[in-house]
Amino acid sequence: MAQVDWETLARRVENAPSLLRLWDALEDYAQACRDVGCTEAECGLDLRDLPVYGGEPTGEFLLPIRDDGITIRSHDETHMLLDRERAEPRYVVVPRSAYNL
Repeated sequence: MAQVDWETLARRVENAPSLLRLWDALEDYAQACRDVGCTEAECGLDLRDLPVYGGEPTGEFLLPIRDDGITIRSHDETHMLLDRERAEPRYVVVPRSAYNL
């Protein structure tokens, strides 16, 4: 198995130019973590410090917005990147209107 370049994967997340590119980079990072049997945090990525791309922050930013563990990780003017810890796929992009935020 090839060695994982965690620094390059993390830079792709940190420097993503848009919400959709962030989503792609985060999925790549998460897959690499799954491949070696660790969580994103155990592999070194701070999910509380992801870039945002415009729009007003929601009042619930970075906090679970429902009791099933869904957390807003990033956003732009019209969409949010959600972390659904207990569901697959874990990371999804949804319109802000889906949660009336």
